Amino acid sequence: MELERSIPKSINYQDVLPVAVPAVARRKKFYPANGTTFNHTGSNEIRVEIGSTNSMLDPQHSYIEFFVQNNTAQTVGFDLGGGHVMFKEVRVEQGGRVLAREQEHNRLHAAILSVVQTNSDGQFTESVTQMQKGCNERGGGQVAHLAPIPYGAGPGPAQTDGSAFANLEHNPQNMLPAGDACKFIMAMPTGLFTQDKLLPLPLVRQDAPITLVFIMEANDATGAWNAAPVGNLDIIRFNYIAQMIEVGGDVIQQVRMMQEMGGGQLTISSTDIEQNSTTLPNGASGEVPVRVPIRKRSVKSLLFVIHSEDFANGGAGGAEQNMFSLSFAGNAAMENYQLKVGSVVYPPTPINCWGSPARAVTAARGLPIGERGECALELAKALGSLGFTNPTGRLAGITYGVSPQRAVALGEPELTDGDNGNGAAPIGPITNEIQSVCPFGLDLDSFQHTAIESGVDSETMAMETNLILNIAGAGAGVETKTVQTYLIFDQHYYFNSDGSVTFSN
Repeated sequence: MELERSIPKSINYQDVLPVAVPAVARRKKFYPANGTTFNHTGSNEIRVEIGSTNSMLDPQHSYIEFFVQNNTAQTVGFDLGGGHVMFKEVRVEQGGRVLAREQEHNRLHAAILSVVQTNSDGQFTESVTQMQKGCNERGGGQVAHLAPIPYGAGPGPAQTDGSAFANLEHNPQNMLPAGDACKFIMAMPTGLFTQDKLLPLPLVRQDAPITLVFIMEANDATGAWNAAPVGNLDIIRFNYIAQMIEVGGDVIQQVRMMQEMGGGQLTISSTDIEQNSTTLPNGASGEVPVRVPIRKRSVKSLLFVIHSEDFANGGAGGAEQNMFSLSFAGNAAMENYQLKVGSVVYPPTPINCWGSPARAVTAARGLPIGERGECALELAKALGSLGFTNPTGRLAGITYGVSPQRAVALGEPELTDGDNGNGAAPIGPITNEIQSVCPFGLDLDSFQHTAIESGVDSETMAMETNLILNIAGAGAGVETKTVQTYLIFDQHYYFNSDGSVTFSN
């Protein structure tokens, strides 16, 4: 049978772009409804109301802009994640109803997303859009501003082996001076604002507009301080720069007809994220279940990171206090992990990590020292970047969970279980010796990059969900650690005929 032949798109001259309905794109700034200056100890909640009677909002081409004023007596350097580090929680609300709530927002970006989704080339772009590098360089103190940071506390020859982390982003000598300010620009990262459909603002009650809510983080958790901060980091000149698509009344009427045909609902599908924190017992070993009490109909992926409460509160090393406590993390001597939903485990074969940082323990278990490729690529799968040229972004042997091989090569004491889940104190980033970032991920979507629900259902049967960590002997160490889990799931938003917005997942 002869195959049907098709004309290539390149010579199909009948393939002409259709003409859009009349519309005008305008840029509009929305400002906080509850003040002009915000800080952690005072007005720590920023609320921006977004409404319109004749325009749609294009969330993919809108962004947030603000300044951080250092009104403390200390210099400060910002952690990975740029402006996101300023907010411990981000919400989307309408009519008093919470549509999306992302807790531990800054840790998600600092410890996971910014690490994997930006490579070394992207750092220079970030320096323009988020001003992270620019702010951290404001204080001077290094010889080569675009060269890798040398080991040790002062200037020196640049390393060429990739041992320094993220150039100047983790350099405590180059920080924003007291009294100075820097600008951050970032996309709205959650809920309705992560999908590509225009938001039909004319369908929303004008006395109950869609509202963006940002809850500020404590000063000492935002990055690196040369001493305990006295005073505040103030957010000023905050605004949401919206791409508004002004349409005629006939278009709005057509949208209302679509709403009527949908039974009084206009549906927009997106994804969302929910977070949960669980304390890892001291000295835990073997298969340690970490409960994930979040039930959704279609869970697409799970992300998690293990961080030290001791480190965040000063650390055993003392000098680690207030130093990049958001991004700095370890593996807690974890050999592998799986997700268990009811009696079913995902994947059936555990995802291997590098096990105990102690060389003797690792060798005794027959594990390759420093082997992290499998869990790194599974993380890339969970974030949809596996097919990229550089799927794991900034992760490197020297930075991903702290390599015992690298520690020995540097002539440093061999890392043992304990401090920060990956070594003995002090190995904090204060000296730029070994900066440890350690995100993990698990892909649960049957059909990626498709417009269908194909994630794991943890809701229908009300099944208990646990992240199973297989930890080497006494791997949890002597300090308190917290496992932060983030579930990415399918979400549907409904613009209702009464002007409200609701959701289901």
